[in-house]
Amino acid sequence: MGQHNADELQAPSWLNSQFLLEVIRKAQNDPSLTLCHGCKLRPGTNAGDHYASIMFRTTVHYRSTRYHKEQAISLIMKLTTQAEGFKKELLDGNGLFETETKMYSEVLPAMSKALAEVGEHLEVPRLIYASSKPHTIIILEDVSLKGWLTGRELITSYEEALPTIRNVAKFHAASYFLNQSMNDLSKNRIEMFMKADGGAFAVFYKGFDAFCDAVQTWPGCEKFAAKFKNLKGATQKKIQQVYTANAKDVGYNVLNHADLHWKNLLHKKSVNGRIKDSMLIDYQCCHWGSPAIDLISLVNMVVNHDIKQNCRQEIIYEYYQHFVQILDKLGFLGSVPTLTDLHMEMLRKGFLEVFHVVVFEQFKHVQLTETTFDDLNAGRGENPGFGKEPYMDVVRKEMPTLMYKGLLD
Repeated sequence: MGQHNADELQAPSWLNSQFLLEVIRKAQNDPSLTLCHGCKLRPGTNAGDHYASIMFRTTVHYRSTRYHKEQAISLIMKLTTQAEGFKKELLDGNGLFETETKMYSEVLPAMSKALAEVGEHLEVPRLIYASSKPHTIIILEDVSLKGWLTGRELITSYEEALPTIRNVAKFHAASYFLNQSMNDLSKNRIEMFMKADGGAFAVFYKGFDAFCDAVQTWPGCEKFAAKFKNLKGATQKKIQQVYTANAKDVGYNVLNHADLHWKNLLHKKSVNGRIKDSMLIDYQCCHWGSPAIDLISLVNMVVNHDIKQNCRQEIIYEYYQHFVQILDKLGFLGSVPTLTDLHMEMLRKGFLEVFHVVVFEQFKHVQLTETTFDDLNAGRGENPGFGKEPYMDVVRKEMPTLMYKGLLD
């Protein structure tokens, strides 16, 4: 079973009822507002989830001269950790909270407004409060009481993946439209994607040797291990090329969510337990660049491997059709990328698929504790996924595909 980190159980002393009272007064623009009772904080994530941020939930019950009855609002609060470890290293100086604050306060409202004017809805949690001083915190309305459930596992059918596919297409189309019409979104860049020692690339590099050594021991995989080892010296340049925005005469760009995986989705489900609607959350890594960044994540980190193998082309096609449909509704008058352009992006930025196999596949097959989360990300200890047959089966199937695409050369 997974477990909470210590800082996921104990909120900082300043995050208290008085602080939340002032937040709600400001959000409601109502100085008469008073609390009915103290606010009880609880962990905002399930044990073992280990998001980069520390999260808490609470429900604020309050009264006001504006209302005859007691009011309540459920909140989810995102903070930076003060505990030493990978989370702190990832967040320190990388501008992730600043990016997410800008997304919720400026970019997402602009997208929502443009889409609403043509009858389209972009589902996002409502921003209640955000500040970087004296404490870094983002407070959003907790939509779990409205039937939204955190993604607990990879999606297992193409039909259930459709809401997410279309939401990614809608998000990309809105960004493409806004960037050409009124808002310059090209400055939205996460620098850690571009640095050799930054965030996810550091994870890739530190775990690379262990991955190669493990693959070397798998019968029949020796030639793949050799190809992976030969890649090591070129990995920094290749991953930087993935995240570098396309020049005007080469491909096209959109605003990517850039941290797209099953835990950064919320779902609504039907009475028979099937997904009927989905919502993207956690916008702290949004990055201007090739749409392939999100699409490669979509087929690797949102749907399971069977759906990836059997429905990859359908997913790309459905995404593209919805992308074009939304642009048409928005009245976009510029040059619309073709489906061939999109497939070129998937090939040009294909090294990201190697990244997913080496770094992210392991997290689908292990239960994380406070220690193993930091150890895996720091490249310490043996990856427990290496001994799991489902993990090895996926990697064995992926390696020939990567080789045939020229991604291991």
